[in-house]
Amino acid sequence: MKQFLKIFLFTIVLLSNGQALRAQIYFHGRIVDSKQIPLSGVSCVLINLSDSTQIDGTASDMDGRFILTSKVNEEYLLQLSFIGYEKIRKICKSGNLGDIVLHEDAVLLDELTVTPQILNTFGNKDLLILNETAKNIGNNALDAIGSLPQFKTDISSDALVTVDNKAILVLIDGMKRSTNELKMLKATDIKNIQYYSAPPARYAHENIGAVIDVKTKKRTEKLYSAYLDTKNGVTTGYGTDMVSLAYRDSLNMITAAYFIDYRALNDNRMNNNYTYTDKTNEYRGLPGSYNGQYHLGQLAYQRYHGKNLFNAKVEYRKSPGKQEYTQEQLRENYVLQTNSRSLKSDYSSVSVDLYYMYMFRQHRNLSLNILNTYFHSNSDNSLSNNEGNYSFENHIVNKSYSLIAEVLYSDKLWNGDFNIGAYYQYKNLDQKYNYLESSTIGTHKEYAYIDYSNVINKVSYNIGLGLENNHYKTIANEQFNFLVFRPSLVMNTQYNKNSSMRLTASINSSVPNIGDLTNSIVTIDEHFYSQGNSALKPYYYYYTNLSYQYASSNGKFFIAPSATYSYYPKKNMPILFADGDNIILRMTEIDDIHSVGASLSFNYKPVKWIVIQPYYNYEYLTYTTPNQNVNHNLHNAGIGMQFLPKNWQIMWNGNFPMTLVDGDIFTDKGFNMSASLLYKFKSMSAGLEYIYNPNPTKIFANAKIFTYSEETKWNNFKNLISVKFTYSFYKGKSRNHVGKRISNSDKDSGLINRNTAK
Repeated sequence: MKQFLKIFLFTIVLLSNGQALRAQIYFHGRIVDSKQIPLSGVSCVLINLSDSTQIDGTASDMDGRFILTSKVNEEYLLQLSFIGYEKIRKICKSGNLGDIVLHEDAVLLDELTVTPQILNTFGNKDLLILNETAKNIGNNALDAIGSLPQFKTDISSDALVTVDNKAILVLIDGMKRSTNELKMLKATDIKNIQYYSAPPARYAHENIGAVIDVKTKKRTEKLYSAYLDTKNGVTTGYGTDMVSLAYRDSLNMITAAYFIDYRALNDNRMNNNYTYTDKTNEYRGLPGSYNGQYHLGQLAYQRYHGKNLFNAKVEYRKSPGKQEYTQEQLRENYVLQTNSRSLKSDYSSVSVDLYYMYMFRQHRNLSLNILNTYFHSNSDNSLSNNEGNYSFENHIVNKSYSLIAEVLYSDKLWNGDFNIGAYYQYKNLDQKYNYLESSTIGTHKEYAYIDYSNVINKVSYNIGLGLENNHYKTIANEQFNFLVFRPSLVMNTQYNKNSSMRLTASINSSVPNIGDLTNSIVTIDEHFYSQGNSALKPYYYYYTNLSYQYASSNGKFFIAPSATYSYYPKKNMPILFADGDNIILRMTEIDDIHSVGASLSFNYKPVKWIVIQPYYNYEYLTYTTPNQNVNHNLHNAGIGMQFLPKNWQIMWNGNFPMTLVDGDIFTDKGFNMSASLLYKFKSMSAGLEYIYNPNPTKIFANAKIFTYSEETKWNNFKNLISVKFTYSFYKGKSRNHVGKRISNSDKDSGLINRNTAK
């Protein structure tokens, strides 16, 4: 730890020296509104007084700060402009210009529907402001954010990911939330979105690709509100429904919300083929069923008074599911017998989240978060045939408890943003397998981090330093300890309000899920099993990305190409092993993995009410397993179109087939598409949605020792039609309290993918 602090202090000294060496002729200041709230995204232009030529230009950062430079030390004209505010033109000399106040312009506020797209990038984050087109898309914040060119949503799961398929950690006013909880927020309540294309040091240990922090608007007085959002299938049992209630005043905030996602499908089919050295088992799927739900209930109370912020939240989650399939076993197209598969799983959790923050002054605060989570999960998996030749059953019962604690100190240092914090997680899992075998696993994680952001001329940067230690006790009572040093550097250059370039370099890590550390077996076929691996270790990898963004001033055109390289000295992957006559699928450590990728997202608005959004991702992946050399080319492409005449919305999204690889296992994803028709009137909206996704996955392997394929068909999703309806009620005006600076969650129930009904 001492060495860690020495490295950090040395880095800060270099940064401060770099500040002293920058250009001597510069103009800097901070732009605020009439309430002294910083304004980001303000266009700042330095103009020559003699010939009116532009000398330099930039946009204010997240804290309203800007820096402009010139080669000649003389007086210049400073021009500041921002949609919705009066334009300022003033003559100034070099140096610190202090706080500059922009006042709202009532006339311009009525013209926000033509807000152009202006880039506002700083270090590792972009400031995204929803224009009127995005605010009116769909029914909620998830629909609005998913319509932006940086993101997309998965048709079957509604998961929000980046356009190049990176997982996103969602924050709302600094609090960790799920993607589904964005549905509980109206798009018109969003002030801005802080998009971190590379996770800052605080979140770097969570194995995610990007972070968004959705900032909500601040108002005054009291508010009573209710929001209902429903989507229910007409052609089959399918839907997502939610209701949220809130009360806010100047001191208190009470919120309650309930969300349910359900499926009741009756024509799911699985076509499986397992080829051993001496025989082949082929199964043709007959109509099967899946019934499942995901429930989420929340109750939260917050009090903000003076310099103190207290927040308490209780959350309940439950996800029961059951899938049953009948298959005909074939031999040379002759039906030998029928085969029955059944998988039933359930998990429930209760968490208590306590948070406290003390604000010393505007930019200096200390936060503490403590989260307790209790999980109970179970899985019953059976495989049998009607001839009675074989019957396999697996029963798993998990009980777990976790404690997460984090402390964070934030301040301004040398006009930059400075964060230092520490994180601790303890998790204990008790598992009973087939009612007899019991095992206990305990894991600990300690993580200390420092994060600093600032700007030198037009180059803004973010430096993160993290030290992560993972240690746990396996079911064999063995102790493992793994220490990883995690530096990261992001450098961003915003050439003007329309274009920017960013370079990201970091060392990332991944920790096994606790369910993968057990020895529990899942029967897949009569000689094919999936088994955990108690010897799994965390792994780290090197990541580099170079990206460019361009947005036209008229808001019609946006393009973002990027290139990525990742190197994994070691990585945990699913590998096939022979064990006598049996084949075992097990997560195992593989050496020397290289990944090279490129991405291109595009947004074009030919007219005000039409938006076209194509994207393309490519990845070349190479490594060697005990069974084969893998050299895989991934092509992932899709396109979205939005037609927005007045109160109507017509949207279409299509994703073309692609093939993924992980270890020995390949996954084909078929073509899928969705279309929706929506009409919005005052506080209500109603419409129809159509989903086509009949062949979601085909999982297969072609190893020397064993080949197999498992194809899932969702015949209920060939032509799925659902009805959508929303209603919102507001009485009074609200005051959103200061947001939490830290918030944590635990979603690891102990079940792995193979023993979870889905």
